[in-house]
Amino acid sequence: MTDRVIGIDLGTTNTVVAVLGERGAEVLRDEAGSALLPSAVAIDEAGMLLVGAAAAARLARAPHSGVRAFKRDMGTERTWQLGSLTLGATELSALVLREAAAIATRSLGEPVRRAVITVPAYFQEPQRAATKTAAELAGLEVVRIVNEPTAAAIAYGALDPTRERRVAVLDLGGGTFDVTLLEVFEGVIQVVGTAGNGRLGGEDFTDALAAWAASEAGLPPEPASGGPVYALLREACEETKHALAFADAAQLMLPGPDPSHWTPGPRRIVSRALFERLCTPLVERVMACVADALARAGWRAESVEEVLLAGGASRMPLIRRRVTERFGRSPVEGPDPDLVVALGAALEAGLVTGDSRTGDVIVTDVLAHSLGVAVTREGKDRHHDGYFMPVLHRNSTLPIRRVERVYTVHPKQHTVTVRVFQGDHRLVEENRLLGQFVVAGLPTSDDKDGPNQAIDLSFAHDLNGLLEVEATTVSTGKVANLVIEQHAGRLTPAQRDAAIAALATLKVHPRDLLPNRLLLELAHTRHARLSPEQRARLDGPLFSFEDALARQDAEAAAQAASTLAIVLSHPSLRPDEP
Repeated sequence: MTDRVIGIDLGTTNTVVAVLGERGAEVLRDEAGSALLPSAVAIDEAGMLLVGAAAAARLARAPHSGVRAFKRDMGTERTWQLGSLTLGATELSALVLREAAAIATRSLGEPVRRAVITVPAYFQEPQRAATKTAAELAGLEVVRIVNEPTAAAIAYGALDPTRERRVAVLDLGGGTFDVTLLEVFEGVIQVVGTAGNGRLGGEDFTDALAAWAASEAGLPPEPASGGPVYALLREACEETKHALAFADAAQLMLPGPDPSHWTPGPRRIVSRALFERLCTPLVERVMACVADALARAGWRAESVEEVLLAGGASRMPLIRRRVTERFGRSPVEGPDPDLVVALGAALEAGLVTGDSRTGDVIVTDVLAHSLGVAVTREGKDRHHDGYFMPVLHRNSTLPIRRVERVYTVHPKQHTVTVRVFQGDHRLVEENRLLGQFVVAGLPTSDDKDGPNQAIDLSFAHDLNGLLEVEATTVSTGKVANLVIEQHAGRLTPAQRDAAIAALATLKVHPRDLLPNRLLLELAHTRHARLSPEQRARLDGPLFSFEDALARQDAEAAAQAASTLAIVLSHPSLRPDEP
């Protein structure tokens, strides 16, 4: 039995798992043949947890039963209430990762314990730490954390890593956007610079259409708590958005004006032009990130020889058109944008483990944000606190170690508190505090004109996002190490063990029953969006299926499921059909 290392793209909307096989990187699929595992967790009426497709289907009709898009809150203290459970983004991500590992275990026929996991390039250190913690809670050892655009570049670049060229990778996923600039030469894929937005993705494009649709339907503005009608409308808008990636227009059924329950309302033809007009502000934010990355790297857009797209939202024609206009060339056709990041993660797993099938490709990456310390600046007659001094600068190639010398403020100072920040603002209050430690026992002098003590600060950062900071008092050689304060998403060993034990006790819906649960949720969601006449046609097959499930009659349930699936697929039972 081999100890396989899988690649996981832990996405805002969907999660994808892949592995390096005999024919190269390949995506692993669930029992239904789907490569996309929805990053969703919900709870059913019996208090059982649903993860993946069944959870997403339940959320479409019961939005308060669970949560999705929690990736945007990784590394924060935000929590959600699922029945009697209180879960944060780390625990929710752990449940999704555990399901991804189960898919891999079933597909490969052997337990999976190690993984390369991707994160947005613009994730800060606490978000990366939270992702690693989530993997540990899922029973996975993280071999490496890789930036999503870098993984996409590996998947594309593996086709020809020896041809020298400049490459731009634009990764527009469900909830985040990153643009990464690379230079490829002699088997090396070197990241030059990156920029992005952690709250900009395909979900926002759906929200823009849903806001317009709610207004057209005469619904009041969506309350913060949401509601079933808004959830069903958003689901319909998501389908329309996908249709508009391939068609010039698509039909959208609006609900009636009552926000308390869904009633079929008027139909609207949504043109691609209308959708693009609604999304123009979002596209401008995408292009602003592109301009930022180019400016910081000192590149002209025309110097980029290949443009690669990743993330399902990059399929939108408006995105492809604006990217073509900006770079003066069309994006390269390559792997499926939904799958390319996971494929790259699987290839990175091969690179890390020395698999000969990956060839002699070397991948470098860069810091997305500067790392440094808080310092005091000396004015004419006073000192000014709160300034940021970078030690490792943004877009520095990883791994890196660098030393900066600082001094005490006055000769009588016997301790220094070193506060470590991540960010690019000149004032520390605008950056993110990662941790702090004290340098004590400094030699002092009673002479006000005596020497200030010199301290060498050493910052070391590796490819996994791990940061080590040392402070050496030059006059004595005494060394102090960074002690990271506990942030949201990072657990002590005791907290981690307790969290693993707690997750193990959660009642998760049995995997062998999930196909029935998924079909049931899909049928209920469809039923809620149908006209009275359509509902009448669906009621019989749906009740037969519910009855067989309640009686726990496996044979009858299988027959009823087959019948129900056929009925649901009939054109006359589509929400946009009379």
